[in-house]
Formats: sequence, structure tokens, C-alpha cells
Amino acid sequence: MALTAFGFLGANACSASVNKPGLRLSRELVDRKLAGQQNVAMDGLGNESVAQTIRRFRSEIAEAETIDSFRQIEAKAAKVYWSSWRSIPVMFPRKDLPRVPEHWLTFGSRTSSLTSSPRLATNPVNAILNYLYAVLEAESRLAAATLGLDPGIGVLHLDAPSRDSLACDLMEPIRSDVDAFVLDWLKREPLLRNSFFEQRDGSCRLMAPFASKLSQTAPSWAKLVAPVAEWFTQELSKSTISHHGDWDLNE
Repeated sequence: MALTAFGFLGANACSASVNKPGLRLSRELVDRKLAGQQNVAMDGLGNESVAQTIRRFRSEIAEAETIDSFRQIEAKAAKVYWSSWRSIPVMFPRKDLPRVPEHWLTFGSRTSSLTSSPRLATNPVNAILNYLYAVLEAESRLAAATLGLDPGIGVLHLDAPSRDSLACDLMEPIRSDVDAFVLDWLKREPLLRNSFFEQRDGSCRLMAPFASKLSQTAPSWAKLVAPVAEWFTQELSKSTISHHGDWDLNE
């Protein structure tokens, strides 16, 4: 029953602004994501200017009327948010420094020079973020399936054969929690050179023991994404009941 109801919503919500439940859910997901980025900018980075800018973008989300416009605002906020990370120093033990490439010593750009996207990170911190986001996505996929939803049918992310779009939707509000975790780590302790290796193309990869250590954070992300998935399911159920109620009245 849940899968059928969700299919009704997802098939329409991804296509345009005509599906009001899809718009409402997408707006809330993006707003929660930007709220998290605003908090990281203020509390983690101490950058009030960026926090205020993201707050203004959140007010634009409230007024936007299409999913495409949500995505555009989200992209503008991301550009401002990640620019505030650019000069964050990345510490390594003194003995490791001779073997550490210079571009590993700061966060740099969230966009990889190899792909013009976050994929194939060229420094350790972005590689860590990519890995933890993958762990979060896996937990979001499990959360959706546990509640009887099809992880492949989303509202904010377009449906694609190679992507579980709903899992990507549900993880959006939790991304900033991953960011805060990584940022706190960078402040507390140095990274170790032997946790990473650089491939011939310049991409940075995690060594297996370090990746295993990161994977142990999975329960934390599962705990955080569960309420988002439950909220989404409840809102979806309300929308489905409302739809069928209107249908019955018109018969």
C-alpha cells in the first residue's frame, strides 16, 4: 500500500510544479538542509556573514514555486557555503609533512578538478566527505525501505536508473551533520598521511583501515535520518489520504 501511494506522488512530483505534496516535501527538505548549513557556518566556522546569506536563501525557498527553483537556490547556497570552507587548514603530524602534497593542507574547493563535481576528490577532506555521504546514503536507503517506501522514487532528485532518488532526498537534511562531524575532527586532531593514497590521476583515496573506521559512524547517521524518513512517510500518508478523499467526493 505504501509503495503504491508513493508511486503516485513520485511519478508526478519529479516532473513539475503541478504536484503540491511533492513541492511541499521538496521545499521542506531543502529548507532543512540550508538550516543545517546555516548552523555550521555560524557555529562551526564562525562566519556570520555566510550564515546570514544562507538565511536569506532560506527565505527565497519559502517563496519558490517549482522544484527547479528549489534546486537553483540550493546550488547558490552551496556555492557560498563551501567557499567559506576553502581556507580551512588541514593538520598532519610534523613527521608526515614531507610526504604530504601542498594542496592537501587546506580544504580547497568542494569541486574536484578531475570531474567538475565533488566526485573523485583530490584531497583527503573531500574524500572523507564523499565516503561519509555514501555511508549516509546507504542508511537513508535502509530507512526508506524499512518504512515501506521505494528508495528509487524521489521528489527532489529526479528518478534515475543508477540512483536511489528517495535516499538522496532523505539524506539532504543530514548532510550538514556530516559536515559538522568532519569540521570538528579537523579542529581536534591531525590526519595521518598513511590513511590516504594519491592515484596517478591525482584523485585521493582512503586506505582500507581508515575507511573501515569511518564506516563505524553508520549508526550515528542512521539515528539522525530515521526521524526524517518517518516525517516524510507521515506527510506522504496525509497527502495520499487527502488525494483519495477528494477523489471519492468527486465520484
